[in-house]
Amino acid sequence: MITDAPATAGTARSFARLNSVPANRIADLVSDLAVRRQQQRDITVNTRELSVTPSDGALMVGGSDRYALREHAFGQLCSRLQVPARYARRCDHDLRARNINRWLREEDRDVLLRLEGDQVRAVLSASYRPINHADILSWLADRLGGDVPIRYELNEQYLDLQVVRESPVYSLADHGREGLHRGLHLRNSEVGSARVQISTLVYRSICLNGLILSSGRWTYSRRHVGKADVSDQVREAFDRALTLAGKAADGFLGTQGIQVVEPLKVIERIASRYELTKPEHEAANRAFEVEPGDTLYAVINSLTRAGNDDALALDSRHRLQELGGRITSLASEGRRWLDN
Repeated sequence: MITDAPATAGTARSFARLNSVPANRIADLVSDLAVRRQQQRDITVNTRELSVTPSDGALMVGGSDRYALREHAFGQLCSRLQVPARYARRCDHDLRARNINRWLREEDRDVLLRLEGDQVRAVLSASYRPINHADILSWLADRLGGDVPIRYELNEQYLDLQVVRESPVYSLADHGREGLHRGLHLRNSEVGSARVQISTLVYRSICLNGLILSSGRWTYSRRHVGKADVSDQVREAFDRALTLAGKAADGFLGTQGIQVVEPLKVIERIASRYELTKPEHEAANRAFEVEPGDTLYAVINSLTRAGNDDALALDSRHRLQELGGRITSLASEGRRWLDN
């Protein structure tokens, strides 16, 4: 049976959204993940020990242990066998099982199965090194304390989390509008969908916008491979992201002095240059109308505000916030922010 992920403790809270006020605490999320972790385990097996049942598509391990394949895990299994998942899903059960079982025998290599209860949540290379959400959050709590305000979203593929420091870098009195806060953005996947990434964040509290600077000196990125202990690297990345966030806030405010002619056309050019989807482009246009302006600051703010749009999937919202950060970084360095 190819199944969607079940509802799990700690993942379905209505306030666990990246576009909400940072009202959660690291310690609470760690507790939620600990409950989930009790149902999870990893096993390494050879593909020849695996087979798919023709009746319901369940994955048999060693001929006796039976697990339902979640949609993401089924896609990974197909990818590992170099079979288009879309094609495999369209096959009838018998044809799908015959084909996949043949390719499993011919593959003859070890894979890592990440299990949760009686379901497979990921099918990964045996060289994949799991770095679990709870581990990273425990390192974050060690560095900053368990009561630090956060906002996050947790789904079957990702944890996206933002730490927001409570004291603003710039306050109402400084700039006639709500403050800008230092922060960091953390993204991780336990199922092979993303690297560990820790990026500099600027949080604008008047509109709950998060500006993510995720390239070059602004970010730390690590693939889930290798045997080195990454805990110290991650802790240092937390410190660096928060330190650089003040400079990032300066760069963002500096875009208030860059005039933009016909900003909606500029947003259209950005959408074309960075290949935004139609929904992403439309969300940016809607966001601009909320707080219009003739500066690059207004254009960037439209992208990060669109990154809070509930009509968009998490990947799209994350991408828009990163795009706002990319343009901010290029502009603050005096580089061509539209042509890079």
